[in-house]
Amino acid sequence: MFSFIVTIFLCTMKLTPPHDALTVNPDPMSSTLLRLGLWIILLVVVLYVLHETYPASAMAEYFALPTLQKGLALGILLVAGGLVARLFGKGASKVVGPKNRCVICKTAIPPGAIYCRAHLRSMLNREDERTHTTRTRS
Repeated sequence: MFSFIVTIFLCTMKLTPPHDALTVNPDPMSSTLLRLGLWIILLVVVLYVLHETYPASAMAEYFALPTLQKGLALGILLVAGGLVARLFGKGASKVVGPKNRCVICKTAIPPGAIYCRAHLRSMLNREDERTHTTRTRS
């Protein structure tokens, strides 16, 4: 039985490639808030159904209606916070945007460029010297 559980765990485990481990993703906070809020709301709904299904049992006392109302309010606040965080994250990415930087000196460059003007000239000269092996007449 234990080997079966280990096999399932190893088959479902998500391995992060090394190049993805160093990237920064701004969405986890909003996604975490949304997921946590939705899970809390789902849990509150399940507990409410149990509370209404078995009103005379001892379990109904563990999840009283005021506690469920507070849990529902918490879930709604988390979902709203996740939506606001997602909106601000998308808005900030449009306003700030990724800055293009020169590969060598890290100065700001126009979109689509790889090098700043000075390093572009040096790279073009180097490539020109490498590909043109003929000598000029003097």
